[in-house]
Amino acid sequence: MQGWALLHSDGNPIGAEMVKSRLEAAGISVVILNKRDSSYGMFGTVEVHVPEAELEHAKACLTEPRASEEEDGQCAQ
Repeated sequence: MQGWALLHSDGNPIGAEMVKSRLEAAGISVVILNKRDSSYGMFGTVEVHVPEAELEHAKACLTEPRASEEEDGQCAQ
């Protein structure tokens, strides 16, 4: 995917959705790419991609403790 960078890869779709939710709350665009095998469901990963320009900000949002997030849910820039 041109212009997008892999931020997180998870074997559990729920984990990827949690990351997506946190990033979207910070105003960061997110795309989920499910690479899990549809027949068995236990093989493969679910990837979280963000725009390349927002990669460092997204990484910072995921490493910050939730208590440091601003009142409106945005992470510091």
